[in-house]
This record gives sequence, C-alpha cells and structure tokens, in this order.
Amino acid sequence: MILPFVERAPELAARIAGRRPFDGPKALAEAVRGEIVALEEQELMAFLRNHPELAPPRPEDMTSESQKEQGRLALTAPSAGIAARLAELNRRYAQKFDFPFIIALHRHADIGSVLSDFERRLAASREVEIATARDEIISVAGARIESAFGLTEGSGP
Repeated sequence: MILPFVERAPELAARIAGRRPFDGPKALAEAVRGEIVALEEQELMAFLRNHPELAPPRPEDMTSESQKEQGRLALTAPSAGIAARLAELNRRYAQKFDFPFIIALHRHADIGSVLSDFERRLAASREVEIATARDEIISVAGARIESAFGLTEGSGP
C-alpha cells in the first residue's frame, strides 16, 4: 500500500501504484518523486493545499504518519507560546502562498530549527516556495519509505 507515503492523495497514490512492481524501496521512492514532479500546476496546488499545517487545532484529523512526525517535536500538543507563534506563522504563510507550510520534520532536531526555517521561508517568492514545498513532500515520502522498509535515512538497498 502506498497511501502512507503520500499525504491524502489517493489519485496520486493510484498512479504510483500503477508503476509497480518496484525493484526495492529506492525505486518506490523514485516513483513517488517522479509522479509528484510531473504534477501539473493545478494538481500540484491542490496537492499542497491538502497537507496539514503545523500544530493544527485538531491534530487527530491528521494522518497517523503526520501525527507521529509532528508529535516527535511536540507539535500535536505544543506549549501555549509555541502554539500562538505557529498559529500566527501558519496564518501569514497561508495568506501569502495559499497553501499550508510544509516541512520535512525528519530533517529537524528541534522546534527552534523548524521555526527558523519557517521564518526564512516566509520571505521566499511564491515560485520558490511552491518548489520548496514540493521538495519537502518528496523528502517526507522518502523518509516514510525508508522507515517502512527498516532503512535508516541515507541508506539504500
């Protein structure tokens, strides 16, 4: 099943599944990357808009994978100060880019790193940020695939 590797995108998952069989996790990750990169602009924007924001008011509405990823940095139950800061950043980001901030949390050791990246990316152009968000999703999918196959990040078959 491919759905755990891409967030709330059954049509994309079906296209990826249509590429089976895969010659291992690396080939699966490449198929995911290829399908995401091939999305037309309208499809890509819908795909980006379907992702959860950081520290959403109802974390239980996220997929279990997103809950685990955000939970690792206490984003499913942040302190009041962090929750308020993220709510403001999420609002500003969505207003500017028209999709939620998407970040590969597996690349971040702590919330400070996430917040720093969030602030920096708010200054990006729309074109750059769309590409960045897409690449972050590809990274998350790759990390999920590695985890599902018991690989450590950076190792391969």
